Amino acid sequence: MQYKIWDLDGTVIDSSHRYSTLPNGDIDLPKWIADNTRANIEQDTLLPLARLMQSNYAHGDTVIICTARVLGIWDKVFLAEHGIKAHFILSRALGDNRGDAEMKRAKLIALFSDLKVPFARWTRNATFYDDNQGVLNMAEKIGIRTRNAVQLNLQLLKLRA
Repeated sequence: MQYKIWDLDGTVIDSSHRYSTLPNGDIDLPKWIADNTRANIEQDTLLPLARLMQSNYAHGDTVIICTARVLGIWDKVFLAEHGIKAHFILSRALGDNRGDAEMKRAKLIALFSDLKVPFARWTRNATFYDDNQGVLNMAEKIGIRTRNAVQLNLQLLKLRA
């Protein structure tokens, strides 16, 4: 079984019109939460990697969304309207101010622990797509294959041109 772990913002969704980061690459949470409105979410668009994510789901891979977003109803509406499906959605809880890498690591370990999948098995069979280098470094450190979403999206955009 293959586990495909997908970030949302900057990976499959272009929300750059409302996205601010801290110097370490983590999201500026207070600003993000303030800008997480229906009107702003409706202006988001899909990035080229969204098609690969959709293909992973259609071909039977276990798709996991692992996002630093605090997901609200309008985020879920956006995902549904754009055909973004996942078997599991891991997102930030309101009030969780941990760095992206720390939060995502903890959420993934908890998920696979709940599923009773041994650590070595899921990390060996997982690929993590993210635009945050800190998250990619964390994933590599625990043995997960990584794909830099910024580079992949640029390559896919060039192929389309």
